[in-house]
Amino acid sequence: MAKRLIADEVLEEWISTYGDQNYVDYKLRALAFAEKCFKEGIITHDEKFSTFLLHGSIYSRITNCKYNSGMYKHVDCEWENEEETFLAVLHKKKEFWLSWKEVTKEYMKNDFKHSFRPTIDRVFEKEGYSLNNIQVLTNAENCAKATSFPHYLFTVVNTSDPTKQQTFRRFDSKGAAFKHIGLPYSKSDTGRFHQVGNCLYLLQSEDVTLGRTTIEEYENPEDLSYTGSFSITTKHPHGGTITISRNFTYERMAIILKQDQLI
Repeated sequence: MAKRLIADEVLEEWISTYGDQNYVDYKLRALAFAEKCFKEGIITHDEKFSTFLLHGSIYSRITNCKYNSGMYKHVDCEWENEEETFLAVLHKKKEFWLSWKEVTKEYMKNDFKHSFRPTIDRVFEKEGYSLNNIQVLTNAENCAKATSFPHYLFTVVNTSDPTKQQTFRRFDSKGAAFKHIGLPYSKSDTGRFHQVGNCLYLLQSEDVTLGRTTIEEYENPEDLSYTGSFSITTKHPHGGTITISRNFTYERMAIILKQDQLI
């Protein structure tokens, strides 16, 4: 349907000017909207690509929040229509629009590298998407912000060294905590264990650990029971050692620290 809104020569011109932006359906609609705004004198020719990017970002926020997708789970969005929201930004959030255009220019100057792409970020993370709660960040800045708040890493089980069981450590960011145990970036505050070798770890944000919020605000699956396993190394009766894998079932959990435990 969106393809019918755009003449082949217009699409070819966009690809020639802005590269192949993976023009799937919603991006074709964004392209058509940008061309429409230009023809109606709402934007200038130089603002077309910025309009295309912002229209697509607004659409993504509306859709992801509506369907509780990934990191947008339980995040409210007051917007319902990407075109109406774009026009509201244009007329009511002039500083945001100017910033968006500047970041778009840098994105283009840097060969459209994803880390430089402008994104819509919420100023206050506990609030949803609204015109009063948005700012412009590059994709790299947005990702860094998402992992920059303090986290606690709990060693729940350590079968290789019983003396180090049930210890915890505070990290300045989620990324630093995962790097410490050698795992790639993943979610925190899920109430589920991460198994690395003979250890089981629980990773929580500082808000959950200090009881400021609960894991239910982040994850709320219907099935709260999970199956995990850990390795037990013991001496073999005929010499040497053997390693046994033990399975166990648990419900997701959170560890709440009192202030005197932090001293």
